[in-house]
Amino acid sequence: MSDAVSHLRHSPTASYVIAGALWLALLVGVVGVIPVRVFTPGDSAFLVSIGVIGTWRWSWGMFHMLRAWAYTRRVFPMIRRRADADADVRNRPVAVVVLSWKMGDAMNAAVYGNLFRDILDYSDSGTVVAAVSSQQDIAVISHVHRHIDRQRLIRLAFTIQDGTGKRSAMADALAKLREMGVPPDCPGILMDGDTLVEPGTIRRSAPILLHQPRVGALTLDNTPLVQGRVLDREWYRLRMAQRHVYMSSMALSGRVLVLTGRWSMFRTQIMTDPNFAANLLEDVLHHPRLGKITMLTGDDKSTWRWVIEQGWDVTYVPDAAIYCLESLPGKGFFADTVGLQKRWFGNMARGGSKALKLGPRRLGWFTWLALMDQKASMWTPLFGIVFFGLASVLHDPAFLAIYVLWIAMTRTVHSSLVGLVARRWHPVFPALTYYGQVVGAAIKIFVSHNPNVQKWTRQNTGKRSAADAAALPRADSKVMLVASLVAFASIVVLISNVASDSPRFDLRTEDLAAELIHGY
Repeated sequence: MSDAVSHLRHSPTASYVIAGALWLALLVGVVGVIPVRVFTPGDSAFLVSIGVIGTWRWSWGMFHMLRAWAYTRRVFPMIRRRADADADVRNRPVAVVVLSWKMGDAMNAAVYGNLFRDILDYSDSGTVVAAVSSQQDIAVISHVHRHIDRQRLIRLAFTIQDGTGKRSAMADALAKLREMGVPPDCPGILMDGDTLVEPGTIRRSAPILLHQPRVGALTLDNTPLVQGRVLDREWYRLRMAQRHVYMSSMALSGRVLVLTGRWSMFRTQIMTDPNFAANLLEDVLHHPRLGKITMLTGDDKSTWRWVIEQGWDVTYVPDAAIYCLESLPGKGFFADTVGLQKRWFGNMARGGSKALKLGPRRLGWFTWLALMDQKASMWTPLFGIVFFGLASVLHDPAFLAIYVLWIAMTRTVHSSLVGLVARRWHPVFPALTYYGQVVGAAIKIFVSHNPNVQKWTRQNTGKRSAADAAALPRADSKVMLVASLVAFASIVVLISNVASDSPRFDLRTEDLAAELIHGY
């Protein structure tokens, strides 16, 4: 596994010291250039009150934090104790479908070796269907299987991917699984070929699924093993920490918002249902303006929604983790993270729009509200940029320093709370939190106006051709995007009254009664 050695779980200790010192220096430097009036009692309302929009965002975020804390510290441990005490949910046959596209010999040997050991740790019977890209893959995986499973307790089969996308590969592998036959009401897994598990993963997950009769599927915590710079690694770690918080919060209502394609467990009667694979293969969104949009990426959203539509709960196991081998493509941090988020948030926009049509009764009110919040929250991180940017141009450049201080303070608090719940933190998290919010908001706005734009970075989906010419930005989408941005900026100006000559925008005055910022 030589090509995976440089995928690190933690950043060097020196990076914590350097990043922490730089962040502290930023705070001290910004405070030094801000006018004294800003810190005068009675005149610093903007520091202690962030208005209606800020109150909404912080209240919603804190609600998620409290729910995540309650689930991980109180509710789930009770579920774990009851599931582990249930002897009927042990040693069930296991069915696994693995998608491995051009992973290389070392990766295949590590991934499948760990998988076979994990199956044997839980059960004396298993079925694995590997969707691979070449005969070389078959030879390597078969060799690993023979070496580890000497008693042949695990049946192994293969399908060859044609490179047209993950959905078709998964549908073919599921068809092969049905053909081989697996018993119902047993644990079944869909996973990617660059996901490492350790013995005990299935043993800790299957009882949670099978003990609760309403649960149809679950997913786990993700620990990224990242190849590259400290910034790359901490970007992935922050995303997984945020994911842990929101997954835990949503699990309290029995409705996590996605069954990640990295590794998710289903009851086998769901995986072997022909309609499950058919929906995965032919999932479409009927858009009022763009018409029929065939889903290319976002298979994890399709599987999640189908399970919900059939009346099952979906949950999260916070005390078990799979290890994801990650590395940015190499075009630069900004270009790489934007490209990945365009795919992720595009999947979220398309999948969320379709899921909302199920309504609050089928989704549950909290899940429905969470999906509605995704549509609104894409705009709120840009409010401060527009307001403080205009204030600095129209009134005083010191407003930029005030904005930097506000961002530094609030994102430090936010990222620290995330780290407290997820038990992972780095001093660069506050900056990356802000980066993710602002850049993520811009990307979400783009994909919400262009839901037909899709691209899978590793296979032949989303490339310009006659077959997928519809997956390109349209002129009417561009016009609507520009109109939305102009409307948003206009609303910010009207709400904040930033274009006026109000004395509250004069940072150099000693008028203690003046209100610096109204309604923000």
